[in-house]
Amino acid sequence: MSARYHAPAVAYGFDRPVWAGGALLLIGAGLLTVLLVWSLLAGQSALQRLLTLPFLMLAAVLLCGQWRNWPQGRLLWDGGHWLLEAENLPTAQSLPVRLGMGLDGGHWIWLSVSDVLVFRAGGGKRKQLWIFLSQRHSPEQWGDLRRAVYSSIVQLAEQG
Repeated sequence: MSARYHAPAVAYGFDRPVWAGGALLLIGAGLLTVLLVWSLLAGQSALQRLLTLPFLMLAAVLLCGQWRNWPQGRLLWDGGHWLLEAENLPTAQSLPVRLGMGLDGGHWIWLSVSDVLVFRAGGGKRKQLWIFLSQRHSPEQWGDLRRAVYSSIVQLAEQG
């Protein structure tokens, strides 16, 4: 790795983005609207309308679960490897992970985190997570984080 891509060690916290909660609420409201309009306009009987309730409840549970399981924690760069400390997921804390660039908005970055070992009741499973990092979380570390993200991506590209 060339010296111009050297980035300092950095620990950067992240949490659930507020806009994602709003998007999930809009999706839930849209599902509710579609189910209600369908049940009223399709001339459904009272029993058929009542049967739409479990589907609506299932959709609400799935959307709440998605929000609750959105990764939160810290992303750590030690100068050579990325580590993920997820507060709301039982993950391996000391295993390196790989980052991939999703979108870069200048003041925010959408990253994919691969090779995350998530432990469940039946054992561990490797997953890919998407995290949203915002400059507002820690403005004084934002430059160091961006240098570390891009230097690690360049390092992977140079390795082939």
